[in-house]
Amino acid sequence: MFKNILVPVDGSDQSVRSARIAVEIAAKHEGKIHLLHTIRPSEYTFTGLDLIDTIEKGAREMIENIIEKIKDEAAAGNVEITSEVTLGNPAAIIVEKSKRDYDSIIIANRGLSGIKEIMLGSVSNVISHHAKCPVLLIRE
Repeated sequence: MFKNILVPVDGSDQSVRSARIAVEIAAKHEGKIHLLHTIRPSEYTFTGLDLIDTIEKGAREMIENIIEKIKDEAAAGNVEITSEVTLGNPAAIIVEKSKRDYDSIIIANRGLSGIKEIMLGSVSNVISHHAKCPVLLIRE
């Protein structure tokens, strides 16, 4: 079950923690992890392509920063790390990937409540209800 783990990340401390936990689990199961960050294009509707490229570059740097933080643990556990930056709706992309590419998902849960959850939605909530593989939610 933990041979090919998808780990959605957003650069937060919680997502770094979920990546560390994924490395621990993958090491125990001779698995690998795939870090995924999805940029919502709707947040940048009125910006030019140059800014989108800059945002995408920043996202790749953020993932590299996370890899830098967990690389020693990954090396010690012989865990392969791959990464990807995509454009689109994060929940929809993750759910789609769960149908064919991964046997489990480990994702941080920010614990939004009240009006924030209603307005912003919860990627982890959608994933936990619609993913086609087991989902491990990492709380703060």
